[in-house]
Amino acid sequence: MWSIIIVFAATLAAVQANGNATTTTTGGGGGVSVETRLEYARDALAREMTTESKVDDDDDDENDIDLLREQIERDVHPFKGKVTREMTRKAGTKYAEKNHRGFAFAWTGGELYLFSRRPSKTFNGHHERLIYAYLCDLCEVFGKTKKTVLDQHDFVDEAAEEDVLPPIEMALSTFDYNPPDEERLPVLCFCRDKEFPEETGCILHPGFGFRLNKIDETVYARREEFDRDFPWSKKDEKLVGRFSMYTRLGRHADVRARKNFVEWAENRTAFEDGFMDVKMYSKISLREHMEHKYVLHLDGQGHSFQFEEKLGLNSVVVSEKKLFQTYFSQFLKPNVHYLEFWEEDTKPEDVLDVLRYARTHDEEMQRIAKNGQTFAHKYFTKKARLRYYRELFRRYAKEAMTYKVTEKPDDAIRVCCPGRPCEEEDIHVQRYATQHF
Repeated sequence: MWSIIIVFAATLAAVQANGNATTTTTGGGGGVSVETRLEYARDALAREMTTESKVDDDDDDENDIDLLREQIERDVHPFKGKVTREMTRKAGTKYAEKNHRGFAFAWTGGELYLFSRRPSKTFNGHHERLIYAYLCDLCEVFGKTKKTVLDQHDFVDEAAEEDVLPPIEMALSTFDYNPPDEERLPVLCFCRDKEFPEETGCILHPGFGFRLNKIDETVYARREEFDRDFPWSKKDEKLVGRFSMYTRLGRHADVRARKNFVEWAENRTAFEDGFMDVKMYSKISLREHMEHKYVLHLDGQGHSFQFEEKLGLNSVVVSEKKLFQTYFSQFLKPNVHYLEFWEEDTKPEDVLDVLRYARTHDEEMQRIAKNGQTFAHKYFTKKARLRYYRELFRRYAKEAMTYKVTEKPDDAIRVCCPGRPCEEEDIHVQRYATQHF
């Protein structure tokens, strides 16, 4: 708490010294005023004092999201008292009508609706599948999925059906990387440029990869099995990685593509050192990954959900320097939860220095592997993700939206959630999920 008090005091001094002056920046990065920083510090201090004043019986709750609430505050803050119906409609048009990689939804009257195009392979391409994955998630977030249709690994927040969320409308982008938006229209995104997070109106959220990659079933539900079958003392010290070909989007596209690192690794002549086993297109199972102490992570077009998957294993994730910000990345620390390399775009070979250090600090590496795994099981599980969504939507509806959603939007299509009776004209989520997931 003392660090927060120091920041608060310093920021207060800056306000007093500068009066009502604000700071701005140019170049698309956006500016944060001294008053805004003071408000952040005040909110953080209040949360910290509240937390310390309570006797918390849930310190070991693996699905606690208190830490991540700070990210919700950061994302909602720029829109507080500013989101009009016109802005929401413009965001829906931008991301779901003029672009095939997104949709716009409304929650009102106890029903979920789309007020953008009906998802189709013709218009949305492979993003049709991503849209339906999000609709499955939203059905659960809003408590519309009947628990009887879920398999044994699935989870629905038992309070969801009783704790009804307020009416809300939002646009959601399914794209890996959204280019700068001068209007900064509010839109849900699973990642954004880490260097210039304010150049779009992206509001971060967990994203589609957990469901499509079945991470809950294949990783998080199997922690005890993995720890039992792959103890640290039995793992070898090789860095292993297998990747499909994806071009990189954003400012570092030319130098940060996966193929650049893989080609460098495959062309090394000193493979006798046994440092790396990195290939493109050659798949190995998760269990084969865990035979090694070090698992390589390279992002794809944008952030890759393989990171959340690998962090849930009991090996050390060795990741390229993160260029994309996610809803959790502000709180995940290199050398605490994972290892980081490729600090400079043209020098991927610094991974060798990272591995040399790792090999001579085995106890520290075992601790990092456990820290990463614990973080994943605390903040990435379905229970934690649903709570994150619900807190985000509650805050956005209450603090950002300046209007009330009292009826379904014009031409909206009802989303029929799994386990519910459907009309023919509805969007049948369970039927699509059964056929494609």
